[in-house]
Amino acid sequence: MKKLHVLFLFIMMVAVTVVSCDDEPLEGVFSVTGDGSDPSEPDPDSETCQLAFDTFVAAQAAFSSATEANYSQACGAYATAIQATIQLCGDASGTLQATLTSLGDCSTPDPCFQAEINANAALGALNNASSDNEEQLCLAYSAALEAQIEACGDASGNIQATIDALNCGGDCAAAQVATSEAREIFNAVDPLDEDAYTAACADYSMALQTQIAACGDADGSLNAIVLDLGDCSPPEQDGPVQVTIGDVFTNFNTATVSISGSLLSVIATDIDTGDTFTFDIVLQQTGDNVMQNTTLTVGGVVHTASIEATTPFVNNITANDDTTIVGTFSGTFTNPDNEEVLTAGGVINIVY
Repeated sequence: MKKLHVLFLFIMMVAVTVVSCDDEPLEGVFSVTGDGSDPSEPDPDSETCQLAFDTFVAAQAAFSSATEANYSQACGAYATAIQATIQLCGDASGTLQATLTSLGDCSTPDPCFQAEINANAALGALNNASSDNEEQLCLAYSAALEAQIEACGDASGNIQATIDALNCGGDCAAAQVATSEAREIFNAVDPLDEDAYTAACADYSMALQTQIAACGDADGSLNAIVLDLGDCSPPEQDGPVQVTIGDVFTNFNTATVSISGSLLSVIATDIDTGDTFTFDIVLQQTGDNVMQNTTLTVGGVVHTASIEATTPFVNNITANDDTTIVGTFSGTFTNPDNEEVLTAGGVINIVY
């Protein structure tokens, strides 16, 4: 009856976390034998006691996961199972009765108490684990403790300390640790350091894939991160000129400024496509529509800013000195065939 003795040990552990309420324990006569009579003396080694424990464990699992809608029913079944276990197996320490008392009248759900019950059930299962299921039960206990923190809080930090001290072992646990470490390194890397970013991203992606292989990915959340990381190319940095052309956002990565007397000539280039945005402006001149000779080259076709279109090209320059040009623009450009291309949300932030 090793299993039975472990279950008794589990019940004692439950009592440690039970907070007694002022409610009276459920009262009534619970028939536990076929003819309706009570057993004269509890026998922990009897088959009827073992059956009571099996019912107790099942009722406990249902209670710990009960929702608000079925709480009263699950609580009542759990109370009945506890009472039957007391009558058939005994309760010399009073721990079962303490749990029964804490249930009160089963009218008010107590998520914290349910989480405590679930965590202790998971610990009881772990203490009775075999080599085949020890890792799985260890991880289940860790998850139950995390749920207990969410439901009850952990002001003392003792629950988190228990989680941190767990050594579930196995490939899955090792993979989870490796993923956590790789994630911390990746989150700390400077995206502007392209080599470091690519290396950290690749390590993180590989750790995630190893965790998926070792632990599974039931909700697909880990694979979603892998897909988001993609080929680990560094994220494109904001260019000195950005604008939406039609419905396509374009980032002009670089800009050069040529100076001839007081006239500045700007060429902004999208290095991925070769498209360009160009304009001239007089040094120190700011305000509305001060940009001159503005063109947009897309796919090798030059488009000229149009001030006569239904949506005319407009611009506003707020800073223009010997180091910086800052402003906004939007509106229509036309190609040699007089076809219109609309731009929106143009931003200029050039430092030279």
